[in-house]
Amino acid sequence: MSKEKKYGPVFLETTIRKEWIDYNGHMNMAYYVLLFDEALTNFLDSLDLGPDYVQQSGKSLFALENHVTYQQELGLDDPVCVHFQLLDVDSKFIHYFMRLFHRDRTKLSATLEQISLHVNMENRMPTRFDKTTIAKLRTILDNDKKFERPPEMGRSITIRRPAKARAVS
Repeated sequence: MSKEKKYGPVFLETTIRKEWIDYNGHMNMAYYVLLFDEALTNFLDSLDLGPDYVQQSGKSLFALENHVTYQQELGLDDPVCVHFQLLDVDSKFIHYFMRLFHRDRTKLSATLEQISLHVNMENRMPTRFDKTTIAKLRTILDNDKKFERPPEMGRSITIRRPAKARAVS
């Protein structure tokens, strides 16, 4: 089964650049988030919710919370792709999950789970999506339910210890 059929459509393909490599010789953590943000922009553009939408409607989406996991190093010139999966939608919020893969390997490099809020740019207050947009989002949500639920979804940050170690500490 292809990664796209398992994890959702690809909304970004690129190659790791020299300026993204840090003193440890791998991609710096900030650039993982940059790639996820570019994939999100591409997803929003596919729904006509990107920069043109902001200019024309005076509405946009703001990130409220995210959680990133770093699972496999990426290096210079590595080809990568970002898969997008919509997890939930309501009248003002979207909850989604993205997976960053090295295109030539099967191992997951990073994940990002995020919730965004639809806002009126004039007063910076939450506002409802219009009926057409919410219908598009619900169609995507229904389709994305066929993809496996991310095991990282809803995870909290903590030091994970075996049960025996917890009893000792």
